[in-house]
Amino acid sequence: MSVQAGRVGAFLDGVAAPLAGERLDLLLRLAMSMAVLTVVFETLLDIEGNLRTGRYHLLAAAAGFVLAVPLTFLERTSRIGLALFAVSIAVYIAEKWAVYHNHGWLTLWTIPAALLFGARWWRSGLYRWYLRATLGIVMLAACAQKLLAGSYLDGTYITFLSLNGSNTEQMFGFLCGADQAAGSCGWHRFLGSFIVAWQAAVGVLLLAGVRHLLFLFVEIGFLLGAGVFADEMNFQVLNIALLSIVFNYGMRPWLCALCLVLLAVDAYSISALVAHAL
Repeated sequence: MSVQAGRVGAFLDGVAAPLAGERLDLLLRLAMSMAVLTVVFETLLDIEGNLRTGRYHLLAAAAGFVLAVPLTFLERTSRIGLALFAVSIAVYIAEKWAVYHNHGWLTLWTIPAALLFGARWWRSGLYRWYLRATLGIVMLAACAQKLLAGSYLDGTYITFLSLNGSNTEQMFGFLCGADQAAGSCGWHRFLGSFIVAWQAAVGVLLLAGVRHLLFLFVEIGFLLGAGVFADEMNFQVLNIALLSIVFNYGMRPWLCALCLVLLAVDAYSISALVAHAL
């Protein structure tokens, strides 16, 4: 019994115990490398098309993303990795700016900016504040977009996905049953309103400077739930990596393992895995 209790205690220490010094520095750089790795996984989907169409500059940019992962992690080359990422993302955006996804734009606003905060950007409180403000504004903007659309508050978007979405997007269809064909039900209106309220609350709390680790862990849980529903884990891993820097928590081993699994699952898609299992 005491052995098991010791193991549990060691795990909890690894999850929530405060860190400092070189170990924290390493985990913060690992978090940034994980953020870059999400872009690598995104560009893997474009390799075949870029080869077929002869867009070799995009292939070179993809290679730049790959090299930026280890370079950003190492202390001596971290800024070189960030600079390489900045050049590579600029090449991608110059080619695809009109149709570039939210994931790419968020990485543009957050990762290269670290170059402005010194050789040891991971120790910069100002950079953490910049990330906090950026993520808070993004969450409030997403909330505002949903409010203006109106289809979340009245539940119609959740109902539409329940009828026409992927396997994971239909996960809440059972709440309304056959009635959803005639329009949204109370449960779907509740879910849509909850999503809007959640994004508003997270945006406000980030901008207010709340730093408690409980907030971080709850937000990670919500991000994972949203990722399962939307069948989009890559974007959630990016947010988790950036938040681990914001909270000066770092990419702890348990969190790193979780993110790597999520990236691998996302490369195949949850819907495809479910369809294969069924």
